Amino acid sequence: MSAHMFRRTALTLKMLILTAALGVAVWLVSDSHHTRSLKELFHERLAERFSLEAQEHRTRFDRHVRIHTQAAKMLAGSQMMLDYLHGEPWEGRDAQSVQYHVDPPGWMPAHSVLRPFVVPRYALLLDSEGRVRELYHWDQTVPSPDLLTPSALVLALSRGQSYLTRLEAGPYLLSSEPVMLGGELVAILMLAAPIDSGFLRESQALATTPHTVALLSEGADRILVSSDPNAVPDGIRLSELSDLYLTVGKGFFDYGSSDLVIRFASFIPLQEVSDLTQAALDRAREQRIMITAAFGVTFMLLIYLLTRRVRALTQRVVEFSSHMAVKQDRTDSRDELDILEDRFKTLTSAIMRETEALEYQASHDPLTDLPNRKLLNDRLQNELLRSGFTGAPLVLMVSDLDHFKEINDTLGHHVGDLVLQQAAERLYKTVRKADTVARLGGDEFSMLFPDTTLEQGLKIARQIGRVFESPFAVEGHNLNVGISIGIAEFPAHGDDVNILMQRADVAMYAAKQNGLTYAVYDPGKDTHHVSRLELLSDLRRAIETGSLECHYQCKLDIESGRVTGAEALLRWDHPDRGMIHPDELIPLAEKTGLIRPLTNLVLRKALQECARWRESGLDLSVAVNLSAQCLREDSLLDTLRRCLDEFRLPASACVLELTESDMMADPLRAKEILMELDVIGVRISVDDFGTGYSSLAYLKQLPISEIKVDRSFVREMLEDENDLVIVRAIVDLAHNLGIRVVAEGVHSREVLDMLARLKCNEAQGYFIRKPVPGDELLTWLQSEAR
Repeated sequence: MSAHMFRRTALTLKMLILTAALGVAVWLVSDSHHTRSLKELFHERLAERFSLEAQEHRTRFDRHVRIHTQAAKMLAGSQMMLDYLHGEPWEGRDAQSVQYHVDPPGWMPAHSVLRPFVVPRYALLLDSEGRVRELYHWDQTVPSPDLLTPSALVLALSRGQSYLTRLEAGPYLLSSEPVMLGGELVAILMLAAPIDSGFLRESQALATTPHTVALLSEGADRILVSSDPNAVPDGIRLSELSDLYLTVGKGFFDYGSSDLVIRFASFIPLQEVSDLTQAALDRAREQRIMITAAFGVTFMLLIYLLTRRVRALTQRVVEFSSHMAVKQDRTDSRDELDILEDRFKTLTSAIMRETEALEYQASHDPLTDLPNRKLLNDRLQNELLRSGFTGAPLVLMVSDLDHFKEINDTLGHHVGDLVLQQAAERLYKTVRKADTVARLGGDEFSMLFPDTTLEQGLKIARQIGRVFESPFAVEGHNLNVGISIGIAEFPAHGDDVNILMQRADVAMYAAKQNGLTYAVYDPGKDTHHVSRLELLSDLRRAIETGSLECHYQCKLDIESGRVTGAEALLRWDHPDRGMIHPDELIPLAEKTGLIRPLTNLVLRKALQECARWRESGLDLSVAVNLSAQCLREDSLLDTLRRCLDEFRLPASACVLELTESDMMADPLRAKEILMELDVIGVRISVDDFGTGYSSLAYLKQLPISEIKVDRSFVREMLEDENDLVIVRAIVDLAHNLGIRVVAEGVHSREVLDMLARLKCNEAQGYFIRKPVPGDELLTWLQSEAR
C-alpha cells in the first residue's frame, strides 16, 4: 500500500493495520526477551534442582559405603559365626590353603538376611594371625590377588570402619571386624567390594532421579569409575563431556582411614536440561499467546468503538463548521483525524476571535465603549499594588450626571443614551491616555488617575466641571447636564479597591446634596466609616456581656408631690470613647439589627430594678422605651411575660413608651400588639407627643394609658404663648379621653407650677431629678420618705 493510499484510508482500517503491525513487532521483541530471560531463569532453577539431586546421590553413596561396616559387625557377632568357629571344621582346617565358597558358607547367613544391609561382593574369614582361611564370592569373580594377603596395616585401618584403598585391580572398599570367643581373638571377618560401576549402581538403587554418577581421583580430571560406562566411559576427561552433560556435585570424600581421596559427581544430560527448559518455555509461550490474543481482540474492539465515536464526532464537527461563515480548507483524506484537525484549526481561529470579542464585551460598556466596573476594579487593583511599592499617589473619582433622570423620563431612553455617549466622550477627551474613564452603570462614571496628587485631582475635577457647563445638543434639544464628582485619594482615604470606591461614592453624594461640582471624601460625614463598624462591634460585645447601664429619671405626681415611677434611660460608658448618647446608640442598633437584643437587655434590667424598689417598700412603676422594630417582633410579648414572671411583678408596674412616628409606621400592626399588651395589663405611653402626625382621634382607638408632652413645648411655654396654648389643649383633650398626661423637660419651679394650674397629671425633668443609677435613686427615695 503506497503512502498516499494509506493517508486516504479510513481511520478504523488504518488503526487496525497499525495495531496489527505494532502488535507483531512487539510480540517478536517481547517473545525473544521473555525466552532469553526465562531460559536463564530455568537454567538457574534446574541447576539448583540438580544440585539438590546430586547431594542426594552423594548421600546415598556415603550411606552405601558405611553400611558395609554395619554388615561386618553384624556378621562377626552373629551366632552362626560363633557356632562355626567353635566347631570342628574350623579347628581342623589347613592354614595354608584358602577355601572358596560360591554359596553362603555356614558362618554366613542367607542373602535374605543380609539384604537389608548389603550383599557383600567378597566375604573373607581370616584366622587370628591374619591369614585368609575362607573366601565367599557371590558372583564367582576372582578377587584381586593382594586381597588374599592383607597386611596387618590394612587390617588395622579397616577394623571397625570402612576403608577405601587402591588394590591391583582398582579401588576397593574394605571393612573388617574381629571375632571374639570367650574373650579371645579366634578369627577376623573382612568384607570387600570393588568400587566399580556395579557398586555405584547399587548405591543409587533407590534414588528418585537415576542419573549417571562417577568417581574422580583427587587432582585428576578423568573419570575413575562411573555407574554407566556406556554413557560416561571410565578414564574419559570431564572436558570431553561438557557438550553432553551438566556436571554437578563434584565434592570430595575423605573417610579418615582411607588412603584414597576421591570426588563424587553426577552427570545430567544437557538434552534433558534443554527438554525441560523448552517444555517450560512452550507452556509460557502458550500462555502469552492466549493473553496476547485476548488483549489484541479487546484492543481492536476498543479501537473500533473509539473510531466509531470519532467518526460521529467528525460528522458533527463538519456539520457545525459548515454553518460558520469561515473559509473551509479542502482535504482529500478520509482519515477522520485529518478532517478533525482541519476543522479544529478553523474552529479555533473562529473561537479565538469570538473569545476576544467576548472578553472585550465583558470588560467594556456596550453603549459608551468605555471600560466597565470589572475592568476598572482590575486596573485600580493593579495601580494600588504598584503604588504600594513605589509610594506614588493615586486619585479615584466617582460621578453621576445631574438631571439625567428627568431627561430620561421626559425625552425617552433613546435621548438618555445619546446623552450618556456624549458625556463619555467629554470625559474621555478631558483626561490623559494613562488615565481610565469607566461607566459603572446608569449615569454613573468613574475616573482613575494614577500618579496624581489630590491637588492635581481637584484641578482635573474643576476642568471636568467646566466641560460640562456647555449644553448637550441632542436631536434638536439643548440640554443642560451638570455633573457631581466625589474624590478619594490613596493612601489617605483607603488602600483597598472596595474602600476607595465606597468613599469616592460617599463624597459624590455629599457633592450632590450640597449642590457642588465636586467634593473630597470626609470621614465625618461617612455613616459607614470604619469607626462606626468598630463601634458596632463594641456594641454587640457590650450587649452580650451586659455591660450597658440604665439610669432612671423619676416621674412626679404633681397633685400629691409623690414619685410614682421612673423612666429607664440607656447609658453606655465606652472604655475608649467615653459616654455615648442614646441618640447615636439607638439608630445604630436599629440599622444593624441589634435593637431587639438591646431592648431585651434594657427591659430585663429595668424590671429587675423595679422589683428591688418594690421589695424596699416603694410602690413604683418603670417605663421602657420601645423601637418601632420591636412592634414587628413576635417575641416581644413572650420576653415581657418571662421577665414579669421571673421578677414577680404585676404587669401594671411596666410602662412601655412608643413615639407617635413608631405607631404610625404600621398602624394595624401597632394596634394589634398594643391590644395584646393591654390584655396582660401592661400600660402604654405615647412619647414625644405633638411632634408626630397622629391625632387624639386616632389615639382614642388604642389602649393608651398616658401621653407625654414633648419637652420642646414644655421648656418654652412660659415665654412662648403658642407653646402654652398647645400644652393646655393637649392636657384638656387627653383628660376628655380619660388619658393621663406627663410633661417632659420640667426645668424650673415656675414651669411645674404652671403645669399644676393646667391640671397636668405628672412631670419629669432635671428640676425634679436628673437621671441616676438605680441604687442612687433608691437611696434618694428612701431618704425623701423619711
